[in-house]
Amino acid sequence: MRYINCEDLLVALDEAESGPEPDDLQDAPMIDNWFLIWRDGDAVRADGDVHGHPTINDPWVTTSPVLAYDYHFDREEGWLRSISRWYRLGRLREVPVNSTSPEQARRDTLSAANRHLARQRSDWRERYGPSR
Repeated sequence: MRYINCEDLLVALDEAESGPEPDDLQDAPMIDNWFLIWRDGDAVRADGDVHGHPTINDPWVTTSPVLAYDYHFDREEGWLRSISRWYRLGRLREVPVNSTSPEQARRDTLSAANRHLARQRSDWRERYGPSR
């Protein structure tokens, strides 16, 4: 991951919490077949098939830490703000789960990730100072 200073992080947090402006997503890379990943003590990241990334030619990407995202299951689209950039989200990965309702299990997992991200943003704001 590239170096980011505290001021840039706080700006990215503000942007993530506000959501994208229309121009933010116009040329943003698209991630299809994506899902959120994280381990205890690590930041949430997304991985999937990327198209249109300005610096990565590999079709598979793991993003820098995710700050926020919004996904519409019915339209299979959304957005994601990582520390380094905006992404457009396409189809969510089909993850095998031991559940009678796999779709609900995926929704529950993404809801848990959103709660985790909210705590993470709050922790980072406390640690690195208030935004301007």
